[in-house]
Amino acid sequence: MSFSATSCVQCSFSGYPNTDQTLIVRLRFCSRLISQSLAPEIVPDVILEQTPFTLIGEALFSLSNLQYPLQQQELEYMVNEFLRSFNLRSSVCRIVSHNILSFAQQFDINNECFKIETNVDYIKEYWTEAAPELYPISTVGEEGLPPRGASESAIERVKKQKFDGFRGEEEEEIGDCSVCCEEIKRKGGEVRRIPCGHVYHKSCILKWLEISNSCPLCRAALEP
Repeated sequence: MSFSATSCVQCSFSGYPNTDQTLIVRLRFCSRLISQSLAPEIVPDVILEQTPFTLIGEALFSLSNLQYPLQQQELEYMVNEFLRSFNLRSSVCRIVSHNILSFAQQFDINNECFKIETNVDYIKEYWTEAAPELYPISTVGEEGLPPRGASESAIERVKKQKFDGFRGEEEEEIGDCSVCCEEIKRKGGEVRRIPCGHVYHKSCILKWLEISNSCPLCRAALEP
């Protein structure tokens, strides 16, 4: 099982009337184990585990006289320096401190006394391939093994095959593409018919065949 690691920063703001006129900025950390889907259009990524948030640092800033440009610049600068002290990327610190200032200015428009609390969450993400049980039943292979996609030659045949048109009465009953659940239109879109006879959008069925060797509807194998 292979892993890869990424990180991201998320912010949440809350404000309410209060005579303190203060800003509290909390920097928190957590880690996640994420199951990365081989076909996100069909099966989304899933968070398997997440640790509780751990408080790394906290700072208190004054919001008084925020209507003056000098105080605004000072607040943005101090928040930026606070975040930078934890070795966050400079670009992230600038964006977060600017967003905090913008949020505070929304309250200051009404000249009310208020208090703002901001959580800045640094999240470490560890990615692994999706487990077979996270896929719909129709995409899981035999004995619970990961789904086996169609061969490259079979996918190429579907790519190159020209659609033979709707067959008689089927024209009115073609319905929706069962991969994307959107209507299959007779005009204005590429479609493909696979050997079992079912019809799909070309782009949808090609993505499907990368992870499954069977029809999404009847589960007939594209090839033995």
